[in-house]
Amino acid sequence: MGSLHSVINISAEQGLYSTPVEIRVAAAVSQLPIVRGLAETLVLLSDFTLDEVADIRLAVDEVCSNLIAVAAPDTSLHCRFTVGENELFVRVSAIAGKAGLPDERSFGWHVLRTLTDAVEANQDSFDSTASGYPTTVEFRRSRGKA
Repeated sequence: MGSLHSVINISAEQGLYSTPVEIRVAAAVSQLPIVRGLAETLVLLSDFTLDEVADIRLAVDEVCSNLIAVAAPDTSLHCRFTVGENELFVRVSAIAGKAGLPDERSFGWHVLRTLTDAVEANQDSFDSTASGYPTTVEFRRSRGKA
């Protein structure tokens, strides 16, 4: 069973805005509900519409599923959510077992582009300490998107 480690640091003055909320979970499909639940709670508390909440939940699920699929054994997903005044920034990183970014021509990537305002994937070269390729997917979703 993977360990759940979360860091939630919300200042009373700023509320949820601009203060990142981070969670690290095992890179396993069984952990997806935890990450989805955190994302959903944050956007519900940040005045996103129910449709926007559903879109963000799907986008988080797609990003995490993609990274879990390529994650090296016994590694974790690190998710960072930052609520801006009018948008949400999401950054999910993992250690991939093999070189290669998600296929930007895939149906899943098309869904991500549809659900978000911007999405980008990056991968660093092999990290011998981590025994894999540090890989990150980031997306942004504005509140009140037409």
